[in-house]
Amino acid sequence: MAKSLIRNTLGARTFGFAVPAGGTEAKAFADAALDGTYEILEVESSTGNETEAGYNDVTVTGKNSADNRKATFRFYAKSTMSEDDIRTALKGKTYNNVKFDEVYIINLRPVTL
Repeated sequence: MAKSLIRNTLGARTFGFAVPAGGTEAKAFADAALDGTYEILEVESSTGNETEAGYNDVTVTGKNSADNRKATFRFYAKSTMSEDDIRTALKGKTYNNVKFDEVYIINLRPVTL
């Protein structure tokens, strides 16, 4: 089954959600139902390693030092990634309109399958 991600921007906020449709169908839905601007990201292929037995459940908060805005999100990282690896990967990136000048690891716990 096809799957697409829609990133919808309303004012200064961006929302993302998945729809069970290909790019053309997702665009038709977005044209008919969404306000603001949006991007359609369609899955073309999948790659990876099915043998990973564990991963890290990570929650991070990033702070912009210029205006003290913060953004927090959660993701699953490879089990080999350390806190320093995650900080390095996120520092200087922008998420939810917040540039991560400072990165705080709120939660990092190993999870096994």
